[in-house]
Amino acid sequence: MKTHPLEGKIAEIKFDSGLEFRIDFLENDQLRWTSTREEDKGSTDVETIHIEEYPGGIFSVDWVEESGLCVSYTIDTANHYVKSFMTFTDDHYRGGRRPFTHEGPFHFILENGEPDLAPL
Repeated sequence: MKTHPLEGKIAEIKFDSGLEFRIDFLENDQLRWTSTREEDKGSTDVETIHIEEYPGGIFSVDWVEESGLCVSYTIDTANHYVKSFMTFTDDHYRGGRRPFTHEGPFHFILENGEPDLAPL
């Protein structure tokens, strides 16, 4: 049984910062991110996520990476958009954490890269 409606889905994200990812929502509250931009294409990892669903196809997906990078996505599946807030270690910032925000289109895709138009 699925733990959330995104489980088993694949998405592509192209942030305004230039970062691009394929996101695989896996079983057991796991997510695999894979960079698709040329500079670091293929970089990947699996993260344990916390996910909340809100009315209107809005999801909050959050995780902490092994490096200490904290990532929070607010995904609007109805409007195909995602906003991200991240923090990472930087002693020059308050609390030793530097914030970073970016946003961009979010689209579900099939394994072959074609659009996934199936409803959640």
